Amino acid sequence: MDVAFYKSPIGILKIFSTDYALLKIELVENRNDFECSTFNYRVMEQLDLYFEGRLHSFNIPFELPNSTEFQKKVYDELLKVRFGKTITYKALAEAAGKPNAYRAVGSALAKNPVPLIVPCHRVINSNGKIGNYSLGGKQNKKFLLDFEKLHS
Repeated sequence: MDVAFYKSPIGILKIFSTDYALLKIELVENRNDFECSTFNYRVMEQLDLYFEGRLHSFNIPFELPNSTEFQKKVYDELLKVRFGKTITYKALAEAAGKPNAYRAVGSALAKNPVPLIVPCHRVINSNGKIGNYSLGGKQNKKFLLDFEKLHS
């Protein structure tokens, strides 16, 4: 497995991949500098474009080997939510074919191994509150939502 670190506006992202697919992104306190793979350079290049407001949809292959079929369906539906837009947990549950499973949708999003790429920050509560976010909590989710609205 290859690892790279990316300094983003929401903090340091640790990127895990194989030579051909993204596996995981997580927020970390510190970074280590070392040579990273060509694939991870591609990921970081797209992250640069995203955080410049010039990339609205990632084109990075990723794998979800530990995700359930329901989680994969949620992620597939979430990939349809465009840059600068939001969807509610309830609407996402309906789109995934389980209209009463909005709590399960929340659980699936908390387990999303590739946030930003599968944009779980675009999911909000039905009452308009933004809810939590796996990459640094509500403050980072608010930053990303505001950033996307500004650049859409």
